[in-house]
Amino acid sequence: MLTSSTGPDCHQNDGWFDAWFAAFAPHAAREPGQPPMIEHMVRAGPLPLRARASATNVHSILYDWPAEIPLDAAGIAAHFADPRIAMLRFEYLDEGARLLAAARALSGHYALRIEPHAISPSVDCRAGFSTWFDARSKKLRYRLRTDRRSLIDGDGMHFTFDNGSAELDHRLNAMLAIERSGWKGRAGSAIADDPATDLFYRRLAHNAARAGALRIALLHRGEQLVAFEMGVVAARRLFLLKVGYDEAFAAHAPGNVLAAEHIRATCEDPAIDWYDKMGNGMTPAAYKLRFADTLAVRYRLTIYANGWRGRVARLHDSARAEAKRRLKRKP
Repeated sequence: MLTSSTGPDCHQNDGWFDAWFAAFAPHAAREPGQPPMIEHMVRAGPLPLRARASATNVHSILYDWPAEIPLDAAGIAAHFADPRIAMLRFEYLDEGARLLAAARALSGHYALRIEPHAISPSVDCRAGFSTWFDARSKKLRYRLRTDRRSLIDGDGMHFTFDNGSAELDHRLNAMLAIERSGWKGRAGSAIADDPATDLFYRRLAHNAARAGALRIALLHRGEQLVAFEMGVVAARRLFLLKVGYDEAFAAHAPGNVLAAEHIRATCEDPAIDWYDKMGNGMTPAAYKLRFADTLAVRYRLTIYANGWRGRVARLHDSARAEAKRRLKRKP
């Protein structure tokens, strides 16, 4: 299960992948003694190729090869035992991931591609809340103070910080309704709009709550939920999975006010060193950047099979990467 504060591989435990496979790969067969992976088809131009990939997607936090599973040339070779496999692809790897270190050591055995995959805006909570707040822009500090006074003193709102130990389903229903009431609902991209995504977050929340790893921050006006943040704690990092606010109160930025108060609470939590707003691409949203101290890079690692399929996959990936670089260089 997920654990609340210890070990570098908390995000690899069954509490996370139980929810992930149930939601996104319910028919996939998980191999005992192997990292959580799935097989799927990719295209290299007109040619279909088979790949093995990490059990990750835009909802993932970090991935790595579990510490209890040997990671060496023989372990990688076992995944290429099926000659149809053209490549292994792992995403959301931290700079210190076992997979990255092992892959670099195995570069004489296989062709590799290591590239940035996502940027995660983060706050260093070890420095304390005052240090973080003082480093914000003058404009942001002013807005946070005035909006907080308007919401708390003027409208009588209050903060609640919860670990999901009580009324979790009620809280989840209210949070997902808030998210769906805004622009994501209008775009059809809210959690509640997709049954698989809805299942993932509900199941993960319950698994994390049982493990003591769930963190929920709420802003209420009486009984009415106005804003929320939900995350899980792993490897001394609070990964912020979802946030939302009621647009009826947008004039006083309740999402920003709650985020600042959540950072304050996280800075006071001895189990957490980092407040991670997460990113699923290379261009994080502006609202995430204005709160961040650092930008943590997550990597994608591709290991290509020895043989014609691996060569084709590598050439195709190289051509795509070069096309992207040329597009960026255009004035």
